[in-house]
Amino acid sequence: MHLQESKRVLRDSYLFHDLNEIHLDLVLMVCEEMNFMAGERVFKQDDPGDALFIIANGKVGILLEAEAPNGKPILAAVLGPGQTFGEVVLVESGQRTATASCQTDVQLLRLPGVRLSKLCSDYPEIGFLIMRRMAAELTFKLRDANLNIREKQEGQSTAETDTMPPV
Repeated sequence: MHLQESKRVLRDSYLFHDLNEIHLDLVLMVCEEMNFMAGERVFKQDDPGDALFIIANGKVGILLEAEAPNGKPILAAVLGPGQTFGEVVLVESGQRTATASCQTDVQLLRLPGVRLSKLCSDYPEIGFLIMRRMAAELTFKLRDANLNIREKQEGQSTAETDTMPPV
């Protein structure tokens, strides 16, 4: 991917939308381009988390590895160009909370957490803008997940939903 194309991907993503051209250039310096083929995993649930990803091209499925009797993963979301995933590890270090699997050939920008954190420390105005957008995006994703759970609960009998804790 050409440097200007990578910068356009950053500029068009929700997370980096508030950054000016100089800030975008600084963020671009910590980015790495990655390419995956359809069916490949970017990471697996419970893997150590170390980076945020921005989709330049393609679609990525976010899967919750189920502990249900059938053992099938639950598709939590399908993300496309400009969307980010993996950002939870930037807020709280630890393991991945879901699996990211490529539904099509995918081109990503990877922002290593250590390098992004250093950039945010060195340039607090960048850190503030990114963290504000990240909080809003995580809130949106949580709200969307809650709505999906509620829709699935509506399909169950009343007796089953009465025993489930509120979301």
